[in-house]
Amino acid sequence: MVAATSKHNAITGITARWADMVLEDEDKVFEPVDLDATVDGDGVLESWPVVGRFLTDRLVKLEYMCQVLASIWKPVKGVQITELQPNLFMFVFFHVTDMQYVLDEGPWSFDNCTLVCRQVKDGVLPGDVPLDSVDMWMQLHDVPIGYTSSVILEQIGNYLGAFVKCDERFAGATWLDFYRIRVALLVNKPIKRRMKLLKRDRSWCWINFKSM
Repeated sequence: MVAATSKHNAITGITARWADMVLEDEDKVFEPVDLDATVDGDGVLESWPVVGRFLTDRLVKLEYMCQVLASIWKPVKGVQITELQPNLFMFVFFHVTDMQYVLDEGPWSFDNCTLVCRQVKDGVLPGDVPLDSVDMWMQLHDVPIGYTSSVILEQIGNYLGAFVKCDERFAGATWLDFYRIRVALLVNKPIKRRMKLLKRDRSWCWINFKSM
């Protein structure tokens, strides 16, 4: 007991002395070396992290959620799911196509709660990734001929939310019954159902939206 007390006092004394010291090296910039080195050489698997949360106030059962999403996504090289804090999860994929499938084909849900997720880019902390919008495919109906260019479709996407991309399968078509674009929609705003389009002759028409 005496030894433990003496050790504690010694540590407290050292900590107090350090607190009064000014470290001149703290302002120097640290630059890691060999950033482009192959990670496999160090025995570390290359991975693609995604951070996400569910639109719910309820407790998410981690083990059950992992089983459900893994069975839906069926990632070729698997996925590791970790709870970083209540209702904030890290999804680590080990093949880029597994991650891309999850990001491109959503939105996904668990227990009727939508998953909002984003890739964690290099050099970014997971907790700093904004999770205020969800990417969705939207159908644009009743788009008149002459107003179906990629430029106009992008503008319509930005009217809905934030344009992400067009469905490349329909590229080059003269006219279609509906067009399909992917849009990032804010989770705290209702989805717009239609838009009044002012045409070149100053007449107007409705373009109707349908979420998928």
